[in-house]
Amino acid sequence: MKKNLFSACLFSVLMFGAVSAQTLQGPSVNKGKQIPNESPATRSCGTMEHHELLKQQNPSLQQQMIQQEAWVQNWIANNYNPGQRVVYTIPVVFHVVYQNATENISNQRLLDQLQVLNEDFRKTNADASNVPSVWQSIAADCEINFCLAVRDPQGQATTGITRTSTTVNTFSTNDAVKYTAQGGINAWPRDSYLNIWVCDLGSSLLGYAQFPGGPAATDGVVLNYRYTGTTGSSAPFNKGRTATHEVGHWLNLYHIWGDDGSACSGSDQVSDTPNQAGASGGCFTVGQVRTDNCTSSSPGIMWQNYMDYTDDACMYMFTNGQKARVQACMAGSRAALQNSQGCVPVSSVGLDAGISAIVNPGSTALCSGTFTPIVTLQNFGSTTLTSCVINYRIDNNTTQTFNWSGNLATNATANVTLNSMTTTSGTHTFTAYTSNPNNSTDLNTANDQSQRTFTVTATGQNLPFTQGFESTTFPPAGWTINNPDNLTTWARTTTAASSGSASAKMDNWVYQGGNGQADDMVLPNLNLSSVNNPVMTFQVAYTYWTQPFQYTDTLKVQISTDCGATWTNVYMKSGTQLQTAPPVSSQSAGFTPNSSQWRLETVSLGAYQSSTNALIRFRNVSDYEDNLYIDDVNIQTSTGVQNIMMTDHINLFPNPTNGVFNLNIALGAEQDVMVTVYDAVGRAIQSNDYGKTMGGMFSIDLTGEAEGTYFVEVIAGGQKTIKRVVLTK
Repeated sequence: MKKNLFSACLFSVLMFGAVSAQTLQGPSVNKGKQIPNESPATRSCGTMEHHELLKQQNPSLQQQMIQQEAWVQNWIANNYNPGQRVVYTIPVVFHVVYQNATENISNQRLLDQLQVLNEDFRKTNADASNVPSVWQSIAADCEINFCLAVRDPQGQATTGITRTSTTVNTFSTNDAVKYTAQGGINAWPRDSYLNIWVCDLGSSLLGYAQFPGGPAATDGVVLNYRYTGTTGSSAPFNKGRTATHEVGHWLNLYHIWGDDGSACSGSDQVSDTPNQAGASGGCFTVGQVRTDNCTSSSPGIMWQNYMDYTDDACMYMFTNGQKARVQACMAGSRAALQNSQGCVPVSSVGLDAGISAIVNPGSTALCSGTFTPIVTLQNFGSTTLTSCVINYRIDNNTTQTFNWSGNLATNATANVTLNSMTTTSGTHTFTAYTSNPNNSTDLNTANDQSQRTFTVTATGQNLPFTQGFESTTFPPAGWTINNPDNLTTWARTTTAASSGSASAKMDNWVYQGGNGQADDMVLPNLNLSSVNNPVMTFQVAYTYWTQPFQYTDTLKVQISTDCGATWTNVYMKSGTQLQTAPPVSSQSAGFTPNSSQWRLETVSLGAYQSSTNALIRFRNVSDYEDNLYIDDVNIQTSTGVQNIMMTDHINLFPNPTNGVFNLNIALGAEQDVMVTVYDAVGRAIQSNDYGKTMGGMFSIDLTGEAEGTYFVEVIAGGQKTIKRVVLTK
């Protein structure tokens, strides 16, 4: 058996990238990566592709998965008692996201789907009798019940079904359906609910899930409406088993063949499932023995397993080993669900007011210690709310009160502007709660209060400022990452560095967000007035992918002196101006710079010297081209950079050359640029006056010259530097 060694068990985790790399597609060009082109008659699960996207967004997720797997194996070995029955109940909320009536499937289909989940995970499915006799002893009741939520996150009664109209034609594994801002709907808290989104995933993708340990905002399962429930769903996936399969992933089960292609070395991390080469497909006769190159003798492979790819009618069992993993999941990563009140009915009360949200202070830092709080008041009760007291404070300071009056029907809300408050720079907690609804007693105090942590940065940190991304913490302390589409974004990498062992990387090679999507890496608030003539320097490495050259990513450095309300470009480069290395022509991998493929950039901040609270950000605008790297960020007085040699701004490649080479010049301001090429005896053989320029990529042609060593003199802004180039033929 392949599946009884933990080291081997990790293979499927490590293989996610290899499997998923075949299913990535960009918005503009195809770099040799393929997307599935499967017919509706073939099962397709997007879980592994989705997991790969999560890894691109969070490179540490791989290590987290390995650590989680170690915990699971240890728990099963030392804590799991197969003879002890522990039945868990999981509250479910269905989020139906639809564009038309066909996609807006009925409550009955959702209830049918819930029933299938309960039957399959409790082994009460009618077709359980089809399990071959050789496996009947290991066919498992996973002891998981699912209930439709009757209580929402605010403690109010719910049907357990939300319905959201959208303008999005088709969703994918990029998780857009899980965000209200992207045409879907935000998740309910994963510690209390299993979120199941039902939407249009196209005709070939049946669904996908998120393994335990991923981001809370995207945790759950996504189902194609075509294959959800029983009545009205599309054959041969019309028995609700897509949900069973995907919820299996959500409970930490892997594909039965170990996601290793047709090799026999992968693992589903379960010892009682036969070794299997690749996914099964279609349907087979009850009791039919099927073998492959991994399991070549009877009883063959377990095509009846819910975690295979057979049609709905041909999957009808989990194993004891899979049950152990499910139970470990409920005891570990999803243990919080045991305390969920999602399936506890709400007792209707008359007077029940509460603060359901805090609008201001928000998630961004405040530029001033004086601000005006805004809270959302909600009537949670059955009696119309006409008055209440709103109590609010900063940290544990004196509580202030605001007497509200109005007219709020049941579940209605109102944003209430409170009196202004003043506090100091730093991190604080704002608390607001209600009392005395309609001059009486609140009958449910559990939903009265809301809190928000906020930061005041009236004065930023003094210069000099430096960051080389050497710490394993990312983003670094005080930095923030803005990732509007929740896809690939800035991350720390140890594959390349200008100095030290790490840098910041934006992986435009795999980015799935589409052309024009921006991702920001924002520095801490800075006091630029703390030095004279502040200047920012940083190392950059970038190239584009040849197709031929049509697209390019863009790097901007932007500054804000009003705490992020408005931004001004102080640096912007793309294409040949941003390029520091020859274009990448390979279709198999993105750009990784060597030590010579970095360029020092200098940005004057003198115009903003009066700002005591400046924000600076690196903005990557993706065009799905290639990887961008940033390292060695420094902000200091200009006297600290006067000794930087102009050679740091010049990159020459290829070197040696067979005739034509590129000279990449980057300047902080427009300057007169003159380039002269000398031979080994000092004769000027070529001279080019480029006039006033901030630099760029300049091509030098020596194809008519003899082999040997040449010297390239660059004069810019009164400074001169010389580069050597070797001509070979």
